[in-house]
Amino acid sequence: MSPPPAKRKPPEKATDNRKAIKNIMSLLKDYKLKLAVTVICAVISTLFSVISPLFIGKATTTIFEGITNITNHTGTLDFETLFWCLGTVIVLYIISSIFMYLQSYFLVGISSEISYNLRSKIMDKITSLAMDNVDENKRGDILSRLTNDVDSLQTGITQAFLQMLTAIITIIGVFSMMLYLNVWMTLATVVLVPISFAMIILVTRYSQSYFLKQLVFKGSLNAQIEETFTGHDIIRAFNQEESSIEKFESDNENWYAHEWKSQFFSSLSGPAMNFISNFAYVLIAVMGAVFVLQKAIAVGDIMAFFQYIENFTRPIQQITRVMNLVQTAMAATERIFEFLELEDEENPSSKQITEVTQSITFEDVSFSYTPNEKVINGLTFNVKKGEKIAIVGETGAGKTTIVKLLMRFYDINKGSIKIDGVDIEEYDKNSLRSLVGMVLQDSWLFSDTIANNIRYGNLEASDEEVIEAAKHVYADNFIRQLPDGYDTVLNEDSDNISHGQKQLLTIARTILSKKEILILDEATSSVDTRTEKLIQKAMDRLMENRTSFIIAHRLSTIKNADKILVIENGQIIEQGTHDELLAQRGYYYNTLNAQNREALF
Repeated sequence: MSPPPAKRKPPEKATDNRKAIKNIMSLLKDYKLKLAVTVICAVISTLFSVISPLFIGKATTTIFEGITNITNHTGTLDFETLFWCLGTVIVLYIISSIFMYLQSYFLVGISSEISYNLRSKIMDKITSLAMDNVDENKRGDILSRLTNDVDSLQTGITQAFLQMLTAIITIIGVFSMMLYLNVWMTLATVVLVPISFAMIILVTRYSQSYFLKQLVFKGSLNAQIEETFTGHDIIRAFNQEESSIEKFESDNENWYAHEWKSQFFSSLSGPAMNFISNFAYVLIAVMGAVFVLQKAIAVGDIMAFFQYIENFTRPIQQITRVMNLVQTAMAATERIFEFLELEDEENPSSKQITEVTQSITFEDVSFSYTPNEKVINGLTFNVKKGEKIAIVGETGAGKTTIVKLLMRFYDINKGSIKIDGVDIEEYDKNSLRSLVGMVLQDSWLFSDTIANNIRYGNLEASDEEVIEAAKHVYADNFIRQLPDGYDTVLNEDSDNISHGQKQLLTIARTILSKKEILILDEATSSVDTRTEKLIQKAMDRLMENRTSFIIAHRLSTIKNADKILVIENGQIIEQGTHDELLAQRGYYYNTLNAQNREALF
């Protein structure tokens, strides 16, 4: 029985900015030296860039005065001063560009390393999550956090941090130079700054929730796309293409709506800032003309001041433009850390177990995935070392849950499961699971060669051992008929071989693992009757002196089991050997007769 569907998550709320900033700072704390060098490069680059207009203004004044002298026949153009000013500007801009490059180089290195580490942490988290947390998170959404959200955070650190750092330093530097040129024109310009930042704060607060929600819908859409591609044959078979498209359109429209709103509101500040900037130009032009007539300021200084106005308003506009990147990065950070903060699977014991010497015992075991819905209820039975135990029952009776409890994918609510008289909760989980080999109804293979898929059961196995394992399940023949034999690469969905052939490979992989305990969950359900009989012979040899749990619907495959447990609603209603259960003429007897009648027709 599979766990219940994931719980519906509460509606999304706006990003917790303080927590997001705290999380980003925790990522940056390991790069203090590189960040310090980045800031120094930014300061030097901006400083040289800010000083440059002063020399351009001086060059303009020199030209203006030279032309005036020539016109009035009182002198000539001072070429020495002019060339010195222009040469200085060129040198300053070259040095500024070099340090700007170094600033970008160090920051890209930091962000790339953070992204690398985050992806590694998310992957580690996936492999260490408790099973209930795995069940509650859609694969596509996890994939979106691993790729899209990490990319958004990297872009935010690289672009937003770089531009905002440059913008802040530029504003401070330009403000200082403007004060140097003229206090009154500086004050007239600076009055507009609080209006600009008030607008940025207002827009940010209003649009923040849309940035988070668009990432949520992006994750949901990714999950749906992943499910659609995985189950495309089922969708086609049931003619559900239209329904699938409708679901896609719904999530796609939600993503579009929130993305459009987030971009629309965040971009409102741009036109407003342009208006403020243009208003500042008009104001300074009027004031500058008055000061020039009063001989309080040189013409070149007015030109320099105009340049500084642009350099002053441009960083503010730059901040408004990158705010959408900042908000996306903060929303992405919240989603990433929300996943990283999920609880790991608890594994408090370090006690190791290496073998089963006597028996496995279930004593009054009860378990439920959700409160008040027991899947296993008061289950008690004993399995001796080397015995073959078959578990049968209707779908949803709790058969698969029994073996999941044995492997401690979930912890029981009541009772105990013991190996050689010791409660399995006293053992290290990894140690316990290392004893168990599983073949599930849904085969899992990865995109690699057939040989490596089999070798996954024992990474140290030689090629000869891999081939021997394949021969045990009669897979060697079909493998050698493939174009590249054991070197044939399975594609992403491994659908370049049949489902039955996939199952043969997973069984071969389990054989190669040489585990103490074997769990076969409908292991032969995907193969034809002839192959099933051949595999059954191989399984009999495999299960010699090994404790085996066989979950099967085809009762004909478990006749030689040492004990058969018949499960209904999480309880044992019948148990015994094949012959003993037939003699009882109960559920097992009736089900076997029904299957035999179906086989005749």
